[in-house]
Amino acid sequence: MTAAIAVAPLRLGADIKVQLRRIGVEQQPLLVVDNVLDDPDAMIEAARAASFYAPPHTNYPGLNAVLPEAYYRMVVTALRGPIEAAFGLSREVYVKYFGFFALATSSAREASSIQKVPHCDGPDPGRLAMVHYLCRGPFGGTGFFRHRATGLQSVDATRHGAYLAAIQAELAAADCGPAAYADGTLANYELIGEAEKVFNRLIVYRNHVLHSALLGPDAGSDDPARGRLTSNGFIEAADSG
Repeated sequence: MTAAIAVAPLRLGADIKVQLRRIGVEQQPLLVVDNVLDDPDAMIEAARAASFYAPPHTNYPGLNAVLPEAYYRMVVTALRGPIEAAFGLSREVYVKYFGFFALATSSAREASSIQKVPHCDGPDPGRLAMVHYLCRGPFGGTGFFRHRATGLQSVDATRHGAYLAAIQAELAAADCGPAAYADGTLANYELIGEAEKVFNRLIVYRNHVLHSALLGPDAGSDDPARGRLTSNGFIEAADSG
């Protein structure tokens, strides 16, 4: 079992700001929360003490590590009201959270084709994805996309098979797949929205919308103090506590 990660006491930022944006013709909600933590550097220090590993069952282009439980309990509790309002989550339901530190360390040259096109994290629109930018420097944020051939901006269970077949055919037809990570120049996708990377900004969106981290061509540092460090997570309703 992986050891729990300690973190200095965390408090919400004194000047926290919450805004709700809408993406594309589907008007998918995007919750943007700035100045989330009073001392975000405490999370960077926790990441530097964590043991990172290459995730075996995902296409994440880099490394993951365990998040401090104190962090996600505080953040999910503090943002419960805005999340309920933005996504129609009932205040009566118990929610569960799964998350991890993430460091994007793979260059576009090293990444596989499937890592370089937009994706959805799952077909359930009730499951929410969360990204907290804990990095300084010239890193990209998160882009949201429309798949040109199918017109899809989100992929639920009724669309998943058709979308998967379409992108598999596109990747098979390409000689070597996309040369770069997803951005506004992809031939088969249109960039329809963007959450810019701002230090200590947290975003929440439905996990079935097509999205991608906006990564540059070069490999990122594996030092959490210098690389593209984020905390990534998922929130979903559960039957009980």
